[in-house]
Amino acid sequence: MSDAISAALLIPRAWRDLRLKQSPTIDAPCATKARVIRCRQLPKTFNVHLFSLTWGVDVNAVYFHAKGWQKAQFSTDRELALFGLTRRGISGLEMIHPVIVSQTGVISPVYKRKMPLETRSLISVDRLEREGLPRDVAETLYSLHFPQDMPDLNSRPISYALKFAEIFNFLRQLSAKKRDLPSLARIEADPAPFIRSLPFSLTADQLGAIEDCRNDLAQPVQARRLIVGDVGCGKTAVMLAVAFMAKKAVIMAPTTLLAAQIYEEAKRLLKDTLSIALITAGAEDKNESSIAADLLIGTHALLYRDLPQTPCVMIDEQHRFGTNQRKLLGDLTGGRGKKPHLFQFSATPIPRTLAMIESALLNISTIKTVPFIKRTATRVIDKTSFKELIKTIRDEIASGNQVLIVYPLIEASEASEYQSLEEAQGFWLKNFENVYVTHGKDREKEQVLLAFRDNGSILLATTVIEVGINLPRLTIVVVVGAERLGLATLHQLRGRVGRMGQNSQCFFYTNHIQNERLRALAETTDGFEVAELDLKNRMCGDLLSGEMQSGAAFNHFDLAEDEEILAAAKERI
Repeated sequence: MSDAISAALLIPRAWRDLRLKQSPTIDAPCATKARVIRCRQLPKTFNVHLFSLTWGVDVNAVYFHAKGWQKAQFSTDRELALFGLTRRGISGLEMIHPVIVSQTGVISPVYKRKMPLETRSLISVDRLEREGLPRDVAETLYSLHFPQDMPDLNSRPISYALKFAEIFNFLRQLSAKKRDLPSLARIEADPAPFIRSLPFSLTADQLGAIEDCRNDLAQPVQARRLIVGDVGCGKTAVMLAVAFMAKKAVIMAPTTLLAAQIYEEAKRLLKDTLSIALITAGAEDKNESSIAADLLIGTHALLYRDLPQTPCVMIDEQHRFGTNQRKLLGDLTGGRGKKPHLFQFSATPIPRTLAMIESALLNISTIKTVPFIKRTATRVIDKTSFKELIKTIRDEIASGNQVLIVYPLIEASEASEYQSLEEAQGFWLKNFENVYVTHGKDREKEQVLLAFRDNGSILLATTVIEVGINLPRLTIVVVVGAERLGLATLHQLRGRVGRMGQNSQCFFYTNHIQNERLRALAETTDGFEVAELDLKNRMCGDLLSGEMQSGAAFNHFDLAEDEEILAAAKERI
């Protein structure tokens, strides 16, 4: 940790202007030198009659409910330096609760907590500059602790210096966490044969991500890369290309459905090159021979198997796993102090600023283009559009398509202004056929989703469907109480429809039709633009802990607005 910068960022909560003036500043704090004339104890106040040596007039120091230690500071004919709010009162000039100061003629900082002398002594322009700050930023920070004039925290130079120092210090701490570990194997492989064998063409972004992974695999140190892509951008093809190059790999997914989907794709696209096994908690085959397969695809059940050393591991939807689970997979497949190359995948695009920050800890590849043009129309609707919505749903079902309706709650709640899943299902079951219902507490949800995929018309669910099974016939999603959800979640739900490039529709149902967040989301289908919108609305939490939480992580730096400052700070790391 940068000690001088950390100390400099403990900025004062206020400053006392102890410079003596020829006349008092009325209704504002100011300083004076004065001589005590007499003291009087009144029922609710302690009054000290003073003569201001600075201003040449009488002044009354007024203390409400004065403590004994405050009274003890005043004795007749004692000369003191006082600082406090000055106003004109009934008895003339008054100083309200003044404090006795030891020095005048300076601007004195006041800290939230008493700053130890050794901490304040760390702050110098030269030391701050040696630790990496630009000279002008160092001088500005120094001036907050040793000011020559009253600082204005809203001024551009001070605001910039605080933001720059805070994000610079944060990046330094983040970089310190990054450790280069030896890899189990340096793998030099050409993905071209796999790419040529595909029955479809890859996008430029997919090819770029594969090339990034190819370069990582050839390094003697463990690769740590995050591949971030929008919904439907084709991350699975990148995973399988990495498995093809590594020749032996493990892929861990958060649900049985996702693991099974990747397994089916792997069997289709890698059938002639690698042996493949599926490992899940519900798998009947417990034969350890399956562990010997070239490519192991599974859920967290992998963490409870005796895995062989594997030069490459991949984690799909990495944010669905805890830090310890991700580390354990690397430990189980590593050996002799060496680690497998690690590639993590996420369908939740992150804003540019977060990507720049995260890059201090791991490498990032982004996949922004999709294999086909998404034709999803998004509308914000309320109850006045309900009849039109029902007609649209009937038309889609008649065309052989499917509908997803997402409710905010499973059970009724007085705190909610919307129907719950349980309250609403009666209407749909009465008026439509082939209606399926599931939610996060449903132990059979994966079986329900499979049954719906093959036979259903309408699926009633909670956000359990946000990331999950591919439903190629799904063309309508209705999100009830949409304003209750984050933009990233809404975008993920919208991404469930039109997965084959067909025309599809997303309806955000709300009782607050003028909601600006929903209207802004309806105007873009770009997940990375959505991430920027979401960042401005929710901010982001403590990145060092590994958890992306709601709430601001910084006191001064603004993730949504200060991208240029971040870029400048990164150049000095």
